[in-house]
Amino acid sequence: MNFPGIILNFAPSISTTYNRTISLSLTVLSIVCTAPILAQTKSNLPNNTPDQNSSEIRVPDPPEAPSLSETINWSHSATDLQPLSENLSPEPNPKEPKLNKNPKSLTNTYLDPNYIIPPRIAPKEKINPGTTTLPLNDIPISHLTEWQLSALQAFAETTNSDIFFNGTLKIQSRVIESLTRNNIYTVDQKGSYFQLRTIPLERTITTTTIEPQTMNGLEMQMSLTGACIFAGTNSNQQCTYMPGLVTDRNSIDPKFFVPTRVLQTSQLGEVVKPETLAFMQLPSFQGGTQSQEIGVDLYFPNTGAFPGNSQSQETDFQRKEEINYTLAGTFSRVRQVIKANDTEAVLGRTIRGFTIFVDGKNPWLNTAIQAGAQLLPDVIPDLEGSVNPANPNINRNLFLAANNTRLPSSSFTIYSAGLGRAESLTPNITSLNQIPRANYHSLWFGLSPVIERNFEDSETFYQPTGPQFSLANAGAEGGENSNVQLISAVNQDTYSTANIQNFYTQVYLNFLQQEVNFVRENIYREKMRYYPHLSFTGDWTGSQYLLRYYGGIIASEEVKLYLGTDYTRNTVNGWIFRGGVIGYINPDRDYYSQVWGNVGKIIRFSKNANLTLSSGFNYAIDRDTKIGDIVSISPASEVAIATRLNWGIVSISLTNYFGGILPNSYDNRLLAEFSISPIKTLTLSGYIAPIDETSSRSLYGAGIIWQLKNQYNSPTLSFNWQNQQYDYGNDIFGNKLLVNDNIFTVLFRVGHPGNPF
Repeated sequence: MNFPGIILNFAPSISTTYNRTISLSLTVLSIVCTAPILAQTKSNLPNNTPDQNSSEIRVPDPPEAPSLSETINWSHSATDLQPLSENLSPEPNPKEPKLNKNPKSLTNTYLDPNYIIPPRIAPKEKINPGTTTLPLNDIPISHLTEWQLSALQAFAETTNSDIFFNGTLKIQSRVIESLTRNNIYTVDQKGSYFQLRTIPLERTITTTTIEPQTMNGLEMQMSLTGACIFAGTNSNQQCTYMPGLVTDRNSIDPKFFVPTRVLQTSQLGEVVKPETLAFMQLPSFQGGTQSQEIGVDLYFPNTGAFPGNSQSQETDFQRKEEINYTLAGTFSRVRQVIKANDTEAVLGRTIRGFTIFVDGKNPWLNTAIQAGAQLLPDVIPDLEGSVNPANPNINRNLFLAANNTRLPSSSFTIYSAGLGRAESLTPNITSLNQIPRANYHSLWFGLSPVIERNFEDSETFYQPTGPQFSLANAGAEGGENSNVQLISAVNQDTYSTANIQNFYTQVYLNFLQQEVNFVRENIYREKMRYYPHLSFTGDWTGSQYLLRYYGGIIASEEVKLYLGTDYTRNTVNGWIFRGGVIGYINPDRDYYSQVWGNVGKIIRFSKNANLTLSSGFNYAIDRDTKIGDIVSISPASEVAIATRLNWGIVSISLTNYFGGILPNSYDNRLLAEFSISPIKTLTLSGYIAPIDETSSRSLYGAGIIWQLKNQYNSPTLSFNWQNQQYDYGNDIFGNKLLVNDNIFTVLFRVGHPGNPF
């Protein structure tokens, strides 16, 4: 469920071998502040691409000319073309050197003969932020960025998590522009930034099943003595015909109520003392004297249990989730160089970063790698000069292509270097499809998260809920004149009262019961570690399409290689097409091969009203279905159709997910969403799922976003609520095992200055 202003990310649910969900957690990843990369078409279908940095394109209205500085007009429309000569200084006479009177010039000597306009600091208020915007560790920044901070806290009965925050602070930033004698216009953007944010370190989910049971027990007491027949004895003596065995009642296991130690107090054939024999013939069972213990006295509190007792016939199920975060501080240096001549423009972008984790793995390896990467060079694009004046109408697709490149999400950049190129606009361009495409190709090196999952040893035990009592008992004792009979089998020898002279025997049995709870505690744990990640990526961005490619390697303990591509196209009559594929070697539950696609149609009724119809699928080919040695299937594939109506301040959508069409699919779900913005700074939203067969589901929820001003980074408060259900099937009594929870999230965002886009 996407509320305006934040992204709610539901972690995939985990299922045990009997296909019951173990977990679902709510984590707010980042503030939505989409850079002007490619305007996203609003759709109910989820983003099925393997990253969160892609976006869809739409057919734009002819934009106004975004002026980068007083010297150059950056435009996407041929109608905005202006003669460059009106903005450029006349060619200087080398025989008459002039002092540079530009107060913001970087030189204070005679005008450099190599420049028409020498390098100077461009006024930031006259630079269009769309030309300086770039993503920095999932946060878009521009030359206007000063600082921004977001903080989120989640409250839930079953989940305990630390506060999540993400902050960016500008250390230094400036944009330098110049125009050379051979008509190359250059804009050199430099900046350094410090970012501090919390990242998940460990996630633990503990589920506890408490099943009422009735436990059976047994107490068995026996002895058999008679005239001795063993070697070294005579018939006038009395011997025992069974070994002495006694349960040590102090050794009863407190978890399972079973004896852990049985003491042997006498041997078979041992001569019984007269005083011991006399004591044993007293009423009830007598196990001999303290000086001579004779007979068997065994106690088994637990000989088996059956479901239910007088206190309850219903299983209690409890779930507890705990998320621990750690701090990550990043110092980044950014440089973007743009050059333009009379026919084309080029862009070079370099980002260096150094991240320190307060508590994390691989500290020495990651530190050494990051330190070495700081020595890698800046990317300075090459461009040939011309006798013709520089073209002021730089193709906007150049900036879109640079920001359309696929960057690994939730990662930290160590070194990124890319080059882009695009032909500039000319007066003969009269339609959108005539605008030349741009391309951008880059290398990205950084640290990406890999999650290690495991089920820890489960804890199982019995918990008494009542005293032990005797359900039934019976017993007898006597000698030759009684009707008591007993057979004692020891090893291969058998002794019976029918064959022993002058015998005396005791036989007592006591059947016991006790009401207990059978408690099973399962612990599922996730640990996040960051590993070096090298990626090569690029794209071709046109006014109505985007084609990307990407490949890379993640140097985790099990090295992961991947290769993928995706394509997006919009038409002038409102059609949207998208598809892609990515393949992994050594896939896991987070990085796995996928094929996805969707198609949509926008029907416009007026400027403020439209209807979107869309359908799509995502096929997770080889997502790992095991955690350790345990089969744990988590759905990832889906097929869906959706419709959304936007009418003024109101938006209504309906999405249906079809289960069972693709392997490992989500179950059937019908989702209805509603939002209204009575004023520009206030949005109310809600959703309901009348049909939801998934094991972890949210059936309804609501949210509110209030912004102090209608500007980016204005103080914003967001409050969201959702009802969450975890379905663990049925217990042994046929009762539904459901865990209900209400999750409340409060987000606050603030920053300076206003909208950088």
